[in-house]
Order: sequence, then structure tokens, then C-alpha cells
Amino acid sequence: MASEARAFKTLPGLFAAGAILLSFAPGVWARSGMPASRGAAAGGDADGYGLDRDEAAAPELKEPRFWFGRPDKDTAAEQLAHASRLEKAGSQRGARRAYDALVHEWGDAPEAAEAQLGVAALHEAAGNLVAAFREYQYFIEHYASGAEVNGLGYQKVVEQQFAVANSLRDKLGGGWFSSPDVELVASMFRHIVRNAPEWSRAPECMMLEGSAYESEGMDAEAIVAYDALASRYPASGLRLDALYRAGACRYRISEKFPRDERSLNHALAALSRAYREDPRHPMAETASKQIAELSRRRATMLFERAEFYDRIRDNPQAALIAYEQFLATCPASAEAPWVRDRVAQLKTLAGPSGADASK
Repeated sequence: MASEARAFKTLPGLFAAGAILLSFAPGVWARSGMPASRGAAAGGDADGYGLDRDEAAAPELKEPRFWFGRPDKDTAAEQLAHASRLEKAGSQRGARRAYDALVHEWGDAPEAAEAQLGVAALHEAAGNLVAAFREYQYFIEHYASGAEVNGLGYQKVVEQQFAVANSLRDKLGGGWFSSPDVELVASMFRHIVRNAPEWSRAPECMMLEGSAYESEGMDAEAIVAYDALASRYPASGLRLDALYRAGACRYRISEKFPRDERSLNHALAALSRAYREDPRHPMAETASKQIAELSRRRATMLFERAEFYDRIRDNPQAALIAYEQFLATCPASAEAPWVRDRVAQLKTLAGPSGADASK
């Protein structure tokens, strides 16, 4: 009974301790690097091609942990040596945790950059590609301005990110359980372009982002990447590919909304521009057929509009304007001769003053 009484008396103290721990919990999780909020890292760039849809952001700032995941050694140098021994012994998971503990505890120490690369590389070796990319991104944002670490400098780390993003892109379309989220893959390529806009493969990253969206039927998103490539890298060998691909995406959108004149005009303008710039491109033959189809659709749309004002609304003035717009836009269409005759009739009916004489 006495022991039970003592246990009962300790309950309030336990509850109080629990409350104290819970009160500290937000700070603990924030210091542990858990991505509670990506904050400014998820913001878009000023030019519109940014990371507002960011799924591959670096982890939050790594700060000393309150309880779990603390380093086993007393100094950064000792912890780095400890993690290295674990890695050489084949304990990849233990080594990764030891490297990560070093970065959390001594993020400003000279050893932290090497430890951060260790975290990223071991994630990649284990096949944790998303985590690997994010940890490489953390290295770029916090440590890449310094000297090379174990032969890896800024560009080498960007190349590692490119390899990771490509590996995930290859898995797209693999089914619900094996295919990554296309937004995640696209975000990785956007990060790489932001990290190294002058890199020779930056245009390729934008092309791969667009193709990733296309593979998932996300034509509007693909257009953003293709247009950005053509605008940012006018000297790139991929510019014409991007123009043609953007035109193809706009064509598909116009097919989905056949009565949307704006979508039709955008598709026709984009494909016509690409064809003018390179009529011998591999996609040129298909584009030429699409241009012809869009032109016919536009002519039909404009003609039906003019006929509506002429026959249904019985509004000669509006019909005259619509018929003249048709002739200005589609002068070589099959309906053009008839429309010219009808325009002449309407002008005669309007009389010298422009008033409608038929009323």
C-alpha cells in the first residue's frame, strides 16, 4: 500500500514533467531539422521560373538537438573520425547518423562540410534519392562556397544532384507504388537551374523538367519550362526543341477546349513560330499538319461567328465587321470568295453613310 501511495503521489510530477517536455517540443523539432515549414526556401524567383512549387527543398537549418541524435564524441574532429570509422566498417546507417549529428551539433565547424557530404552520399548509396538530393542542396546552401571537400566542389555536387534527379525521372510512369511525384522531380531540376544557371547542362535541366510534366499529361506546366528555356538560353541547341515542344503542348490544350479561341490562337502562333525558325526540324512535319488543322478550325470559328451575326442576329453592321475580320485572318480559305461577295452586299445595303438600308 505504501508503495502504491508513493506511486500515486509521483503522478502529478510525471504529468508536470510531460507538460514541460511538450512545451519545449516545437523548439526541439525545429532544432532537429524536421521540415515543419519550408518558409522562404519555397518562394518563387522574381522572373516567374522559380520554386513556388518546391518539393525538393533543403532541410531546415540543422541546430543542436535536445535529446535524440546527439553526437557520441566531444568534439567535431572526434565525431568525424568516429563517423568515418563506421562508414569504413560498413555501417552506413550508423555512419550517416554520426555525420548528421556532427552537422547538427557543430554546424559552423570546419568538419561540418565533409560531414554534410557524408550524409548526402550515404543517402544516395542507400537509394534514398529524395533525401540525398535535399542533403546535397543543404550542402550547396550552407557549405559550397568554401574549398573542395574530398574532391567535391560546387559543380561536382550539382552534377550529383543532376544524377539523382535523372534517376528519379526514369522512374516516372512506373505505377502508383514505384513512380515518384512528378512535381518532386520537376522541382529538383528547377533547383539545379537555380544553383547553376550558367552550367552547360542548365538548359537540359529545363528540357527534362518539361518532358517530365509532359509524360504525366501536365501540358500547361511543361509550357512554363519550355518557354523559360527558349527565353533564358537563346543560344542553346535545345531552344528550337523547346519551341516545338511548347507548341505541341499548346496544340493538345486547344484540342481539349475546341471552342476556346484564345487557346487555339496561342497554339497556332507557337507552332508557326517554331516552323518559321526551323522548317527542317524533326517535329516540323507534324507541326505543319497541326498548323493546317488549327488554321481550318480558326477559319470555321470566325466564319460561324460572322454567320451568327448575319443570319441569326440579323445585325448587318456586326456581321460586316466579323466578315472583314475573317478575310483579314483567313484570306485563302475556301469560304473567302463567298465572304467577299457578302461583304460587298452588306456595304451596298449600308449605303454611302454607312447606315443599314435594309431596315
